[in-house]
Amino acid sequence: MNNRSNLTQWMLLILKKDLLLSYRRAATYMTPLIFFLIVVTLFPLALGPDKSLLSTLSPAIIWVTALLASLLAVESIFQEDYRDGTLDYFFISGEPIFILIFIKVLGHWMVTGVPLLIAALLSSLILFMSKDIIISLFISLFLGSFSLSLLGALGGALSLGRSAILSAIIVLPLSVPILLLGSATVFSAINYSDYSVYLFYMGAILSLAIPGLSLATVEAIKLNYE
Repeated sequence: MNNRSNLTQWMLLILKKDLLLSYRRAATYMTPLIFFLIVVTLFPLALGPDKSLLSTLSPAIIWVTALLASLLAVESIFQEDYRDGTLDYFFISGEPIFILIFIKVLGHWMVTGVPLLIAALLSSLILFMSKDIIISLFISLFLGSFSLSLLGALGGALSLGRSAILSAIIVLPLSVPILLLGSATVFSAINYSDYSVYLFYMGAILSLAIPGLSLATVEAIKLNYE
């Protein structure tokens, strides 16, 4: 019972610390958000006010932009904790490290993924997306953005103390299935087809990514201590 209490305290402490630090450092969540909004706004300016064209391309535009925006915050997931020794405490705490890492990723997603999710819904109006399609967009982005945060954590762990470009090189190829499934979900909704199968695949990927990528991230962090 005491072990469960200690683990819960660790989880709440990590979540509270990350959310508080992110609130104080607005660049953590503002940079990806501003990047997303600027890039999405550029497409109507470049392609013109053709509603049918923008509506057709909107799933790809939103998903690609969300992927690129999520990469901007990858480096910040573990960098500060690595420098100040917080990750050291994780390893000597005696608690399941992969759970603590998952909580850090959850905090990162709450700070970066949720604002992007809200921005994507607002951007769908700029791109003349039908209101009936927004539900499929929201669900696919909800599932996909969390998977991207888990992938970003792995990339961030592998690139600790190195160039941020390395994390992007690692994350981008691995995120292709999520990108394809997310876009396919919205395209199917636009064509009035059943898109539930794509959401099932995205849910399956997320359910495997939570334990699998959390454990892989722990091993990647350990590489920096050898």
